Amino acid sequence: MNKALLFFSLTLPFSAAWAANETFRDDMESQASILETLRSADIDEIDDIDETDGPDNHLEAGHSHTYIRCWYRLDQTHNNPATEHRWAKQKDSDEYYSIQGAWRHKLSGKNMFYTETSQDEIMQRCVDTLGVSSNEVADITFFAANEKLSFNQTIWTQDKADQGNKINKIIAFGDSLSDTGNLFNGSEWRFPNPNSWFLGHFSNGFVWPEYLAKSQNIPLYNWSVGGAAGIDEYKIIPGLGHQIQSYFHYLKKAENYQPANTLFTLEIGLNDFMNYSREVKDVSQNLSDGLKRLVDEGGAQHIILFTLPDATRAPQFKYSTQDNIVKIKSKIEEFNGFIKQQALLYQAKGIDLVLFDAHSIFDEIIQNPKEYGFVNVTDACLDINRYSSKDYLLSHSLTKDCAYYGSDKYLFWGITHPTTAVHKVFADKIIETGFFNRH
Repeated sequence: MNKALLFFSLTLPFSAAWAANETFRDDMESQASILETLRSADIDEIDDIDETDGPDNHLEAGHSHTYIRCWYRLDQTHNNPATEHRWAKQKDSDEYYSIQGAWRHKLSGKNMFYTETSQDEIMQRCVDTLGVSSNEVADITFFAANEKLSFNQTIWTQDKADQGNKINKIIAFGDSLSDTGNLFNGSEWRFPNPNSWFLGHFSNGFVWPEYLAKSQNIPLYNWSVGGAAGIDEYKIIPGLGHQIQSYFHYLKKAENYQPANTLFTLEIGLNDFMNYSREVKDVSQNLSDGLKRLVDEGGAQHIILFTLPDATRAPQFKYSTQDNIVKIKSKIEEFNGFIKQQALLYQAKGIDLVLFDAHSIFDEIIQNPKEYGFVNVTDACLDINRYSSKDYLLSHSLTKDCAYYGSDKYLFWGITHPTTAVHKVFADKIIETGFFNRH
C-alpha cells in the first residue's frame, strides 16, 4: 500500500515558519525535497509505528464502517508532547468499537468519514477505552482509521434536519498556527517529529481553534496546512484558495449542512512574507478572493479573522539580519492594515465578522508576561539553537530553564511557534469578545 501525500485533500493541516535569511530558502527547498521523497515512500518503510494490535478492514467508498483510533498524551504535563493511541473499544467489552457511515473516496489520500454518530459518543468511547480521565492534559483526540497503518482521517458528523440556528461547528483555514495534523499526515507522520511536537501540531499541545471548539463542545473541521500561504507553494502545500476549494469539494457529502451555523476562522500571511518573499499586494488579493468566495459562494455569515502577530519577535530571528527583520516587520504591519480594512468592509455588509487582533495580544504578552503567567517570552522551550526546517524532523530535549519552569511558562515552544499556553490565551481572548454569547 502506497501512501500518497495528502496536500490537496482535507487531511492535510505551521504558520509561518517565520524565517529570515537566504539560508531559509534552501531549508524550505530541502523541506520540499523531504516531503517529495516521503510521497513516494512505501508504507512498509515506516519503521517507527508500533501496530502489533488493531483492526484490519478494507477501505471502501460509499456506505461502510470505520474503527476509531484514540490518541492521548502520555505525560501529566505539557512538557512532553509525545502521544500514543489505542483502538476504541465497545462499552463494557473487549470488542473493537466501530461506527457506520460512508467514506468520501476509496483512496486514503482523499478521504473523510461521514457518519450520523455524534462526536460526543465517539469521544466517550475513547475516554472509557483510555482510562486517563484523571490526566487533565491527556488531550484526547480521535480519528477514523480503517486499517492498522492508515492515516488519521477526519470524522464528519452529519447535521440533523432540525439543527436550529446556533453555531454547531468550526471550520478553520490557515497555516501552522491552526494546523492540527494535515502536514503531519502528508509527511506520513514524520513532520513535525511526534516526540517533540504534539501529534501533528506545531506546538506542545492543542492550538487555538481546538480550544475554541472545546469551550463550546462543538466539532472542529480543519483545512489549515503547515507552511501554507495565499497561493500554493512548492506544488505540494495548498494555499488559502486551494483550502477553500477543498472545503467546497468535501461539502458535497455533508447532509443538512447550513453554513449559517458554522463559525469560519481564517489566519494566513506569515509564510508569504517570511518564507516566500511575496509582496503585500499579492497576499492581500489572495485574502480578498478567499473571503469573497466564502461569503458569496459559501454563504459564510460568521467569521473570525486574525491579524498577524509580529513574527520578528520569535527566537528564530536571532539568526537573521536587522535589514531582513525590518523588511518583514514592515510587510506584516502593512498587511494587518489591509486585514482591518477587509473586516470593516464585511462588517458593513452585515457579515458577523470578528477581527481578532493577534498582533496586539502577542505584543501585550511580551510587554507584560507576568500578567499572563509567563516567565520567558524570548527563548525557545525546546533546545534548538539554529534555524533549519530539518529540525522539525528531529527529536529535541527541553532547555534546562524550560524544564525547571515548565513549558506553560514559556511563550515559544520551538524557535518559531508558540506554546499551547499561548494558544489558550488566544482562544480565551476570542471567547471574551462575547461572540458565542450572541449565538
